[in-house]
Amino acid sequence: MNSIPLIPRIEDLPYWSSPPVQFVYESTAALAAGVYVWTDAPTVLTYIRPLLPNAVYYFRSVSLVADIAELDFEINEVDVPLFQMYLLGDSVGTPLFREPLLMNKYFDQFEYRLPWTPRRDGDQLLASFNGSLQQGINLIGKTSITLKAVISAQEITDETFVSLFKKHYKAE
Repeated sequence: MNSIPLIPRIEDLPYWSSPPVQFVYESTAALAAGVYVWTDAPTVLTYIRPLLPNAVYYFRSVSLVADIAELDFEINEVDVPLFQMYLLGDSVGTPLFREPLLMNKYFDQFEYRLPWTPRRDGDQLLASFNGSLQQGINLIGKTSITLKAVISAQEITDETFVSLFKKHYKAE
């Protein structure tokens, strides 16, 4: 392998040194005046271990759900919740997606391909939800709603792969 494509092909990933990792983000909106409103500032995602600066993280899919039935979610949208992820390095979070994901329905393993490598120790992934839902008749008695995002990735630590990746895609 002489080069690494911008979006690595599945068959190019060194699976033997690429454990799957999941990042989780939850946000709860309390009921106020008949509406559940999310106005999150970017917040750090939950993951089980620190990001490794000498690894490539290959994001593969995202699942978006809430703690209510999907039909209740869909029929009570006011301002469709938006989900965005950010890469926090030196000082300012950079959006991971060109446009936020519209959560107009639940997504189970919504596929996308994005490789990323932390530039230094302490880099973090952040996320936010912004939008609102009405309290429809099926939600009477529900005092809050929690939106949840589960992001699936692979943590590639194979030194040859990481070295080629960093060489081919130097930080601008």
